[in-house]
Amino acid sequence: MFKKVSICLFLVIGTLTLAMAQGVQFTENNLRNVFNQARVQNKLVFVEVYSSTCHVCQSFIPIFNQKQVGDFYNQSFANYKIEVNSPDFQQFILAKKIFVPSLPLLLYFDGNQNLQHLAVIEPSAQNVLQQGQIALNPGQRASSMRQRFAAGERANQFLIDLGMYSRVVSDTAMNLRAMDAYAKQQPQNAYQNETNFLVLQRLVMDVDNPMATYFINHLPEYSRKYDPKLVQNTAENIIMYSLFSSRGNKYSSSKVLQMREYLTKAGIGAQVARNRVLLPLLNAYLREKKAAEAVAVVNTHATQVPMKAPDYIYLIRYFNEKSPNASYVPSAQNWFNNGLKTVGANSKEASDLHYQMAVAYKKAGKKAEATRTAQRSVAIAKAAKVDSSQAEALLRSI
Repeated sequence: MFKKVSICLFLVIGTLTLAMAQGVQFTENNLRNVFNQARVQNKLVFVEVYSSTCHVCQSFIPIFNQKQVGDFYNQSFANYKIEVNSPDFQQFILAKKIFVPSLPLLLYFDGNQNLQHLAVIEPSAQNVLQQGQIALNPGQRASSMRQRFAAGERANQFLIDLGMYSRVVSDTAMNLRAMDAYAKQQPQNAYQNETNFLVLQRLVMDVDNPMATYFINHLPEYSRKYDPKLVQNTAENIIMYSLFSSRGNKYSSSKVLQMREYLTKAGIGAQVARNRVLLPLLNAYLREKKAAEAVAVVNTHATQVPMKAPDYIYLIRYFNEKSPNASYVPSAQNWFNNGLKTVGANSKEASDLHYQMAVAYKKAGKKAEATRTAQRSVAIAKAAKVDSSQAEALLRSI
């Protein structure tokens, strides 16, 4: 009897092992060896980035277990899985500045860890096989798309794929060009269709993209057609991508104010919108040498939002470093006094406030006030038993 049970158990285990062998053979927790293996075998490395709690990721498991998928991927690739909470995700995916727009993300690398192709697809064996075949074709894989764009390829699906590839590899400039070209090919009466709304959600990063500008100026229409919360989030994301991008760093003050208006159109509260554009607006005013306007914005902000010593320290230091002149110093005195009311007399924050105010006085040519305030900073720092060398160096320079 025991022998029969043992034989049956062996057969069951053997059957399970065979079934598993029919699917894609993934490795985990040994990334270096996988790339070494790929180089020796002259294969690409296929990486599935997934989450153990992602329902869509779970739907790919039976697909990867299919024999036809396993046969193709095991023969063509060295296969690896990276969970988003694993060390591999931090040390490999994020270290390579790979943006993960959704899960699962399918990535295909050469043996030297250069990304060759990627895919965000619906779960089906046909889609998984198709993306693997594309990854093996140097003329069709994602890494060839920049050259194909430069050569004039402009099919809608190609531009969508290029926009996604550019987002994933953090090539914002290429994304903007691809999405601008895509938007210009769409008739305005198609802007609100499901494909283009999905493009707005996932790919568009610039409010000046024609579809994005139309979208922000027609939000009520989109909200009647789609989930209003999703519409708001999409608008908010596009505005914030734009505002805090490298091009956003060059926006004029009038453009920043327009972004604030866009945020309120998207349903963001007026005070929250003002807070979000505060720093970009100050940067714009000071680039334009409009120190008075910048100071006025800060003074208004201070009446609307509770502030503490670190906030006042930051503000005075900010104007010390960026203001084109010393016209802000009278207001800085008020910020300094207000900041002192929020801290202990002999604290590091009090010393830092005195130091920044001394720098402001020096910038304004007020040597006596600068000397006296710097001396006070040194005395407070010593009483608080914190570093006083910065204030001492300032004293020597006055």
